[in-house]
Amino acid sequence: MKKINLTKSEEETYFIKGRSIPKGCKYCLKGSKAVLFLNGICQKPDHCSWYCPISEERRDKDVTFADEIEIITKEELLKEIKMINAQGMSITGGEPLSEINFEKTLDYIKYVKLNKGRKFHIHLYTNGIDFNENKADKLSMAGLDEIRFHPAKEHWVNIEKALNKKMKVGAELPVIPEKEEIETLEKLIIYLNTIGADFINLNEFEYCFPNSQALKERGFQLKNGSIASVINSQETGLDLIRKIGAKVSIKMHLCSIRAKDYYQLKNRYIRRAKNIKLPYEVITEEGLLVFGQIEGDKKELDKFYKNLLFNLRIQNKFISYDEKNIKIPFYISIKGQVLSILEKYQLKGFIVETTPFRLSKYQQITEKTPIELFKEEYGFNGN
Repeated sequence: MKKINLTKSEEETYFIKGRSIPKGCKYCLKGSKAVLFLNGICQKPDHCSWYCPISEERRDKDVTFADEIEIITKEELLKEIKMINAQGMSITGGEPLSEINFEKTLDYIKYVKLNKGRKFHIHLYTNGIDFNENKADKLSMAGLDEIRFHPAKEHWVNIEKALNKKMKVGAELPVIPEKEEIETLEKLIIYLNTIGADFINLNEFEYCFPNSQALKERGFQLKNGSIASVINSQETGLDLIRKIGAKVSIKMHLCSIRAKDYYQLKNRYIRRAKNIKLPYEVITEEGLLVFGQIEGDKKELDKFYKNLLFNLRIQNKFISYDEKNIKIPFYISIKGQVLSILEKYQLKGFIVETTPFRLSKYQQITEKTPIELFKEEYGFNGN
């Protein structure tokens, strides 16, 4: 039997050398896919509802999100697509293809394709319960490029109805490290290969707040040093690829928690940050925004502001003064001259790091460190 070679990507995913990964995954890992969360309405099938990671904010709710942004109109979706310079979009839920959601899903696909063009890549996730050939035809005509099934065994047959419709067809499931689950997953991979599907995506099993109690009750534990990875999930997935990879010809791709929660998010944040960055902000390697923030008495802030402009000759575009605080580039705020003025006027200075959003309901302050402590931690001498 021919031996397969596993390749590890820069983003810590794994695939069989020579087979690559689905196109949708390539865009996701680059952070160039917008995620359309259609709504949280789903049939709650037994095979997956117990480990569903959807938050209470979204579960069973008829609310729509484009990435982290709650939206009401299609125009707002386009705005988010533009904000991250997206090359594609994924559609998830809830269940996008349920009877209550199907027409809405079609409308979004048609609208985005009309406005972004045929090359704009769209993939979709479904449990396959309500899937049929009529829906497959309509999705193909609307412009869907890729469909990913997460079906119970009794609905595997529905996957075949998506074949030969000018869409890439595959499945995406978590690797649940239990004997019976892995045996079923192996049979699914063989089935996908037999019917001529294109790929199988295996996800490292995720431990998160919404499903933590259910996983705990079933005996699953967190991997040491991780806040989301279930013990033995990734290793089991890799073993499965090694075992069955040579027996099938479809693409097999294992996506780690780190790939999803760090690299994918980081790369999307970087794209967003580049589009919203203000002159006094600096983009970090994680796509966060950093700046210096000066706080204190209003009269003293006025004096400090004038010092920045007339004594230190800092250009006005690098200063934001909103009457409550002054924001300046962090590399200016750590200079000795600036720190001396802060001390003179008894002002407090911080280095602030935020997520790349402007609306306060989405923006999070990830760090707020006193300047002197920041300099000490990062080895800046202020020169």
